[in-house]
Amino acid sequence: MMKINNLPARTWNHLNMNDTSVSLDLTCAGPLDYEEELPAGVDRVTGRGISPFSDRPLRTGLGTEFDMAMGDTGIKPSGYIVSEKNKIEMPVYQTFKYDSEDDCNVNLMDYTIGENGCLTVIQNFVSEETAKEKTAIVQNRYTIAKGGSLTIVQIQALSDNFTFFSDIGGHIDNDGNFKLVQIILGGGRNYYGSFTDLVGKSSKVDVDVAYSLNRQQTLDMNYVGNHCGKLSESDINVSGVMKGEAKKLFRGTIDFHCGCSGSKGAELENVLLIDDTIVNQTIPLILCDEEDVEGAHGATIGRLDDNILLYLNSRGIEKSEAYALMERAKLDAVAGQIKDKRTRDYVAAKIDEMTA
Repeated sequence: MMKINNLPARTWNHLNMNDTSVSLDLTCAGPLDYEEELPAGVDRVTGRGISPFSDRPLRTGLGTEFDMAMGDTGIKPSGYIVSEKNKIEMPVYQTFKYDSEDDCNVNLMDYTIGENGCLTVIQNFVSEETAKEKTAIVQNRYTIAKGGSLTIVQIQALSDNFTFFSDIGGHIDNDGNFKLVQIILGGGRNYYGSFTDLVGKSSKVDVDVAYSLNRQQTLDMNYVGNHCGKLSESDINVSGVMKGEAKKLFRGTIDFHCGCSGSKGAELENVLLIDDTIVNQTIPLILCDEEDVEGAHGATIGRLDDNILLYLNSRGIEKSEAYALMERAKLDAVAGQIKDKRTRDYVAAKIDEMTA
């Protein structure tokens, strides 16, 4: 048993929201042979490809225990290196098709972005319907040098019999930028975490997440913007729809450390509740050890207004159709953050299937 998605500072213990305990058997875990399209200019190596620019330990969103467990598997990471001033225009496409008989697959990814380098990575997670319980784990670790940029896009549409872990963490140097876009459409039990260490001056992280939960799906999230550099910025936006007996716990933390003067951080969650049987939990957290900073957080949680439903009904739109329209709007808004047309079209087709 290990604890994951730990809050940087504990809140009321009796709410049982400070962390999550999971039992994870990694004795038979092995890497999935995923499909890959690698553009010219990206060097792929076996083993840790990260060359940290500082001696700070690299933390990930799911936490230290989880990161250590990944190292203990002995699985070699796939390292990707973008050299200095190399701006890669085409994305790296990675497709994870979980169609083998393996009970547990673990894939470790490392990205090193050189000074003023640029890279976009698109990860697509798919599976066929299966009666067998399976576990899929993907960890992305990165360092972004001065002026560098890394974008990671994840689209997850696994069947309900999957337990899925997405663990992300990295360092950003001066003027560096990390953007994360996640579309969560499947998986029975989902655990997502991202820890961004904003070490450099004017470093920046943008996180946009959209999810749709139904039936008995669960989603446990932990996103941290760790401000250490001056004038650093973090923006965390999460938007979702909950139906059936779904359960969700969102943890969002903006942590201002002494010395990060002039930094700004904001987080916002917007949740549309459709059924009375869902369980929704949210912890927006701001920690501050520096005076000259700006932090904001908020959450909008609820149903469609009765007046809106009445108006739509007068225009021939039934209640179920109205909620489907709103669900699509929330997913489309985040999908619109994806610059790659091929991926946007794929996500649009998946959303069409879900909201039909």
